[in-house]
Amino acid sequence: MKRLSSLLDIPSRITIQSLMIDSRVSAPKSIFFAMKGLSFDGHKFVDEAIKNGAVVIVHSSVLEQRDKIIYHKVDDVIQTLSEVTNRFYDFPSNKLDMFGVTGTNGKSSVTALIKQLVSSFQSCGVIGTIHASYKDIVLTTQLTTPDLVTLNQYLSSMVKEDVKACAMEVSSIGLDQRRTHNIDFDVAIFTNLTHDHLDYHGDMRQYYIAKSKLFSQIKPDGLCVINIDDEYGLKMVHEANSKVISVGENKNADIRLSKIVCESNSSSFELFDSIRNETVTIKTNLIARFNVSNLALALVSVVHHYQRSYNDFLHITPFLSQVHGRMQRIEEKQDYDVIVDFAHTPDGLKQIFDYAKSTTKGRVLSVFGSAGQRDTLKRKVFGQLADDACDMIILTEDDPRDEDVIGICHDIAEGIKDTPYVIITDRVQAIRQAITLCKKGDCLLILGKGCETNMARAYEKSDYVGDHIVAAAAIKERVKMKEEDTI
Repeated sequence: MKRLSSLLDIPSRITIQSLMIDSRVSAPKSIFFAMKGLSFDGHKFVDEAIKNGAVVIVHSSVLEQRDKIIYHKVDDVIQTLSEVTNRFYDFPSNKLDMFGVTGTNGKSSVTALIKQLVSSFQSCGVIGTIHASYKDIVLTTQLTTPDLVTLNQYLSSMVKEDVKACAMEVSSIGLDQRRTHNIDFDVAIFTNLTHDHLDYHGDMRQYYIAKSKLFSQIKPDGLCVINIDDEYGLKMVHEANSKVISVGENKNADIRLSKIVCESNSSSFELFDSIRNETVTIKTNLIARFNVSNLALALVSVVHHYQRSYNDFLHITPFLSQVHGRMQRIEEKQDYDVIVDFAHTPDGLKQIFDYAKSTTKGRVLSVFGSAGQRDTLKRKVFGQLADDACDMIILTEDDPRDEDVIGICHDIAEGIKDTPYVIITDRVQAIRQAITLCKKGDCLLILGKGCETNMARAYEKSDYVGDHIVAAAAIKERVKMKEEDTI
């Protein structure tokens, strides 16, 4: 609880118990921030907010005022929200080593890797698509980058639990909507920028501008770690407001990666740090070339922020925990590979297809779909990529929302010219059918959902068991049937 006078320039002795941005949620003795969004204007829900406990209204438009309610008009409600939220939660991001990771692909992997590396010497939390977690606490997240109130709640809880650092995913939409405004980032990390979210941003230029805000707004004594193998990374270097360390196979990178070897169960690479004039060989259990980049970005960020030695982490990299739903290999004693991944962008699919083609002795099979009410231009591209890489394709549902699944699948199929494909609308049945088609040496890729346990349908999210669970159960069943046949 805080005195209102300590939060806003209002001479009042009343005590504020909470902050409200959703008028539907009960919040006694709260301040309601009437924000204007893409679809809704918070000014229209002030009466509902008051009914649910708001005693102070922060607004930018003229409102009809009610007795016993304090109204505070400002030019920028979001700016005020960020300032008040920081004061209410005692500036938690200032008390943590904050790592912000942005990019189309790799955010969840890089944040998870940072958490593991940092946790080898001090407590570290993580916030992102999969969850928010610290110590033994795991919280479900609704957005990749939470709203300002929720985000500061998480960070405040971490501080109270004596957590010292936090790695968080910073989405382009979150940046555009200023969900990280006034968050005190120490390190900003850029993974890549490829086709995605164009239904929101409109074009790649606006998408890039949104991403670049993390680097242009970082404090002057912060650190920016940027992948310059990506063409947008080369541009992002010039957006930074602080020291930049470039990473990549690019000969001009500050941290150069070479001698990359990707096996079916491991990877290795050489890292030359031109800043320290030091070369180290990194071995890891992570698979695929893009995970080499993810690990390098995480490692460089931690080593340079804390001024530690690479040798401090060489015993950790071969035994990193699997990031759930990211290149997650499902192993149930079968003689073929099954990999579950969250890939849902053209670049994400291409990288995984390239990995499978380079390491698979048998056939490459895939199960995937495309989200409804989202960027439709990438559907045909998905089909083209699968057509080039796969021997068999099963198209299915992937958060269809209120679109027809068969229609979405037909959009994808426009890009398929030579590869046999079938449409099985029920995702569970699609995965089970794919498992029955696998032969020794094959690789089955189940893409799009990762470890998500819900399915976005018309007007609601319904429970979904999860790709990894469905696949494991189907493989066990098939292995058991084979064992019984041999008796």
